[in-house]
Amino acid sequence: MIRLERVSKTFGAIRAVDDVSLDIPRGAITILTGADGAGKSTIFKMLVGLVKKDAGAVRLNGEDIGDDYSRVTSICGYMPEKFSLYADLSVEENLNFFAAIQQVPVPRSEELKKRLLEKTGMAPFRKRRAGALSGGMKQKLALSTILLSSPELIILDEPTTGVDPLSRIEFIAIIEDLKNEGKTIVMSTPYLDEAEKGDHIVFMKNGRVM
Repeated sequence: MIRLERVSKTFGAIRAVDDVSLDIPRGAITILTGADGAGKSTIFKMLVGLVKKDAGAVRLNGEDIGDDYSRVTSICGYMPEKFSLYADLSVEENLNFFAAIQQVPVPRSEELKKRLLEKTGMAPFRKRRAGALSGGMKQKLALSTILLSSPELIILDEPTTGVDPLSRIEFIAIIEDLKNEGKTIVMSTPYLDEAEKGDHIVFMKNGRVM
């Protein structure tokens, strides 16, 4: 689905991504793993156009997207490492807000909201303020907000870092269900036990694929 070809990015004296080539196959879970500073987040930011690459190409379905990152973002749900929910809004109000931002028609958003609350086990907590949720529940809610646009491609930047072990297991189970629905998922994690759940695993160190 997506191929990076010899992509590089430098910040001052730091070569954050160094001549990286990798594939993200359609309908599979691809996991990038490695320590902090390996270049995982920078790759994701380049995929959605938040950071401009210095060199290389990003191909979507075989075609070089050039600088037209809308071709990726139009089919993508991106959950950065620090995803901002509205703490004073309830779970349901957050979902309503993000559905409106993504211009999801109300009948469709109501259907999706009900399905996502059930899928993530958040239905009993729909009236709870987001600020009062546990770390794991916040991540489930964040994932639900990006799924409201029904993306083909889901990009998750270390979504389980700092989350308790049980919530991590539940989150990965949701990701596996999404793959079974035909979604393409690329996720980063520092946890090797999570990396093993991927169909394809990319080990990174110092900006390079090992």
